[in-house]
Amino acid sequence: MGMLLRSRPLGRELPRPKWTVVLLWVLGILLWLGTAAAVVALGLIVPPATPDTFWILTGVGVIASVLLGAMAIGLALLIKYGFSAAVSAKLAERALREVSQKTEARLPVSGIGGASHEEVVSLLSEIMENTLLDDNDKAAKRELAKKQRQRALRREIEALIKAAKYREAHERLEEFRLRYAADDEVADMEGQLSEALRQHEQSEIEHITEQVERYMGLGLWERAMEMARALAEQFPENPDAARLPETVRLEQAAGRRQEQQRQYREIEHLVARKHWREALRTAETLMENHPDSPEANTLRDQMDELKRNAAILERREWENRIAEHIQIGRHREAFDLAMELVEKYPESPQAAEIQKNLNQLKARAGVAD
Repeated sequence: MGMLLRSRPLGRELPRPKWTVVLLWVLGILLWLGTAAAVVALGLIVPPATPDTFWILTGVGVIASVLLGAMAIGLALLIKYGFSAAVSAKLAERALREVSQKTEARLPVSGIGGASHEEVVSLLSEIMENTLLDDNDKAAKRELAKKQRQRALRREIEALIKAAKYREAHERLEEFRLRYAADDEVADMEGQLSEALRQHEQSEIEHITEQVERYMGLGLWERAMEMARALAEQFPENPDAARLPETVRLEQAAGRRQEQQRQYREIEHLVARKHWREALRTAETLMENHPDSPEANTLRDQMDELKRNAAILERREWENRIAEHIQIGRHREAFDLAMELVEKYPESPQAAEIQKNLNQLKARAGVAD
């Protein structure tokens, strides 16, 4: 307080009653001293035979003089302490204004961040007004300020719930519970928070489930399982979330089974049309991707036949290409194809036939021995 008075004088704002107080003090003391001196003098000068009326009037005068002196001194004290109270109120008002300006400059204006600013303003207002209020008024003011802070904190909690900031809302709700024994309000806000969490949980589960189903439809089983497990860990008490990983596993198994059956039917169709090489490639893919499937076990007994028929088909196509090249006079290309066939299938009937006619092929191709 002293530093504020020295750093920012209030002389131009509040008139200082210094000399008025001094004069009243002096006047009161002089009245008392003068009265005492007059009583002593009268006791020495006035003869004993003086009528009683004189002494009665003298006593009234003495009492009046003493009261006047007391009133002068009391008035001086009242002016002195009244000025101190006015200074305190003025300083509190100035501090309130400065803190309010600084707070507005530093804090963003929002529905959530304004609560702490209101608390600062309310507390400073209480300090300023308490200087001039009696005990009853101070108690009433404190109760009013408490209710204002309570309402501000409740507004902040409800704003946090509305903004889906559930962790912050829960923390502020616990603070509300400790600071204000308002069970009805706490129960009401807990109900709001629980309902918001329930709606958020259901919405989040539905959203993630849709994403998981989309990934399953695309065959991205690992990504679908990853999201399903994360959801189950986030909401372990929710039965829909807890079942989702098992649903993905079952759907993946069903999809794998359908794929195995589809590939096996495709192989049967290719074999029926004697497309041996396509049937062999599809069978090899099925056995590589699903080695433990019933279809793979069945195909293992058929792989030799598939490979043999695929090789026969390839050699026939190779033989036909050689014949075509000979027919159109491209003997060099025909000779090169024949050598490749002999190298790849040395034990085949086509290789034996080529070896029998090798000299003739070389002559036509112009290849020296």
